[in-house]
Amino acid sequence: MGIYIGTLLLIFVLGVLDLMLKLSDLQRKYLMFLLYVVLVVQIGLRWETGTDWNPYLDNFETSDNYGVVLLNSLVGFEIGYGTAVFIVKKIFNNYSVFLFLHAVIFYWGIFRTAKKYSPYFFISLMFFYATTLGVVGSNRQLLAIIICLWGLDFIFEKKVFKFFITIAVASLFHTTALIFGVYYFLNRNFKTVTVFSILILSFIIGKTGLPLLLFSKFGGLIGEVASSKATFYSENNSSSGENLGLSVFGLVKRIVFVMIFAYNYAFLNKKLIYYKLLYNGYVFGLVIYFLFASSLLILINRGSLYFNIMESLLISCQFLVFYKRLDKSYIYFILLLISIIFLFQSISAYSDLFDPYKGVFYNVDFVREMY
Repeated sequence: MGIYIGTLLLIFVLGVLDLMLKLSDLQRKYLMFLLYVVLVVQIGLRWETGTDWNPYLDNFETSDNYGVVLLNSLVGFEIGYGTAVFIVKKIFNNYSVFLFLHAVIFYWGIFRTAKKYSPYFFISLMFFYATTLGVVGSNRQLLAIIICLWGLDFIFEKKVFKFFITIAVASLFHTTALIFGVYYFLNRNFKTVTVFSILILSFIIGKTGLPLLLFSKFGGLIGEVASSKATFYSENNSSSGENLGLSVFGLVKRIVFVMIFAYNYAFLNKKLIYYKLLYNGYVFGLVIYFLFASSLLILINRGSLYFNIMESLLISCQFLVFYKRLDKSYIYFILLLISIIFLFQSISAYSDLFDPYKGVFYNVDFVREMY
């Protein structure tokens, strides 16, 4: 865990420098570039670290001709991702090169989004790193997410066609990207009473057997493999006391955050043109969480990822409420402590796949049991 905690501390220090010193744009860009290099090297040069290692490695090694890519597109590896793998395979024939390029593209997209939709870049990056480390290895969906985030620009520019084309392209990397299309309808103000009424209703419905029943009836629409995998994880999660504890922790975290985001909504919505879209997207993710947290955690991990990513951006927005730099630094330190907890929670389901970190040039002799 040392590498991950060290990365959090590095981001924290960079954020403190940004908060306390009057950095020039050039100095801030240097710090951003430093962080970009650290994250790309760490994630791009990992080996046998992260989720879904064997399936993605096997997919890369067997993609020797485009016929295999087309065949794999029928069993879960979308054509866009398969094509990207095929191109890298033909040119470099090295999975580490693919992972490195994947990290270069992914963090470019994340950095672009944070610079555009976060008033405090390093604050949002620290929280993002801590809360999403556990999804490292979800190659297809991570590429789909950054394509979707690019599409946010078209919402504000009111370019409907370009937005939905972007979502369609993202779905070629992971089909779940289609759910991101709902964002086009979320760039508006909703009454607070309406928002919390929907959340409460979702929570009540989620405690019944209705969501699982509907999934059992229509789960085949997402594919037989995905459906059976979701059922498998659901059965395991329901019998795990540890996961139950994590669900309670996650529930409390989300309730506290949405109340803070809602409390500061009027103030921040006046200052930031994008706040309502981020907020509504996060709320939509909460609806998914409340509906399925008690029955299908795998659906939470996959489906709500497109909305939970707004959490790190919204967190940074809250710092605008504080006027004194010293006050912001105190709150930032508290956020660091919370982020460390979230970091452990993020990888808790498969901690043995992340800890210790193993890379192409680091911990190379460590033998990890992959599954």
